[in-house]
Amino acid sequence: MKKALPYAAVGGAALLLSTALTSGTAAAEEEEHCIANMDTGEQTCFATLDAAISAAEEETEPSGPTTLSAQAQNDVIQGTFFTERGYGGDSLTIWGEAPCVKDGWVDYEFNLTGDFSGWANRISSAQPWADCWIWLYPEPDLGGSRDGPYKENTTYVGDFMNNRTVSIGFS
Repeated sequence: MKKALPYAAVGGAALLLSTALTSGTAAAEEEEHCIANMDTGEQTCFATLDAAISAAEEETEPSGPTTLSAQAQNDVIQGTFFTERGYGGDSLTIWGEAPCVKDGWVDYEFNLTGDFSGWANRISSAQPWADCWIWLYPEPDLGGSRDGPYKENTTYVGDFMNNRTVSIGFS
């Protein structure tokens, strides 16, 4: 699988995500908001979307001087997925090593299998970040008839892929 070349992290994307998602959306006690590292597969879940976004911001913020080279070495949020239309329900925010490159290739893939099988067949809305377009697939390893690209915040992924996603491509 082709990997994107790192370049400067998208500044403020996580803050914009938090602001866009919390306006008018109340988190229910039973909701789960998780963040996942695409490279390690590590997943951490929180009771609120704000807590998840804050943790994702910490994971993707430069730890040293904020020079261009320091930012290029940090991960970026690549997409957030929701179990209900209109960015409601549970959420999964995925971060990876760099923004996507617009060169016709899927730069990153993420399977909703194994430790993430609880997220399979649950996605109803999506938000792309870090210059990534999102492709949704009904089978692992980008298999089956895909839908997308979702190039902007999408309140409903449509009848074809609603609650059918098993893998995600970021391009």
